[in-house]
Amino acid sequence: MTEILKITDKISYIKATGNPLSADVGMIEGDEYLWIFDVGANESVSISLKGITKPKKAVVSHFHPDHMANLEHVMLEEVFLGANTFKYAKRGTVVADDIFIDDGVKIHIFPLPSSHAKGSVGLETGDYAFLGDATYATMKQGRVCYNASVLKEEITVLKNLSAKFFLISHDEKFIRPKEEIIAELEEIYSKRDPKESFIWI
Repeated sequence: MTEILKITDKISYIKATGNPLSADVGMIEGDEYLWIFDVGANESVSISLKGITKPKKAVVSHFHPDHMANLEHVMLEEVFLGANTFKYAKRGTVVADDIFIDDGVKIHIFPLPSSHAKGSVGLETGDYAFLGDATYATMKQGRVCYNASVLKEEITVLKNLSAKFFLISHDEKFIRPKEEIIAELEEIYSKRDPKESFIWI
């Protein structure tokens, strides 16, 4: 059984693994549902989730298999995802605008511009916002880079969140202060060449 780590009384997570590659899986205990952020790809994660009897709803951050492969193995009442991820999952509710849900805990699901994966989605609850891999770069022509205009949009969205901490998948720290992440992204954005669409790292 995979270890479930507590953040608060209502928020917990299962750590990412490298072999097999599987994202961090967030869990929020609502009155009616267990809200899952990313379902991972590790079989032990799906076994742990199946062992929780409460009805479940999931938010999938983006279409990469390490974040969504377990969709076919976990019984879910509803799945929220971006339009690009919907092409792969072929089911769920597409998140085109902010969605606010009260399930004893406040759930805010929102579109999240990202160079790493088009059509990413985040989830905010209280002081915490699950961002998946959205703050990471992408590869273009064999080089690591950010799309400059997308990064600018992402910084704006992140600044407008009320959460104090951002949860970044695959990061050793996982839970990081909002200001720290925004400062890192602004530092990257400051290196842009106005004549270039991409910021090369």
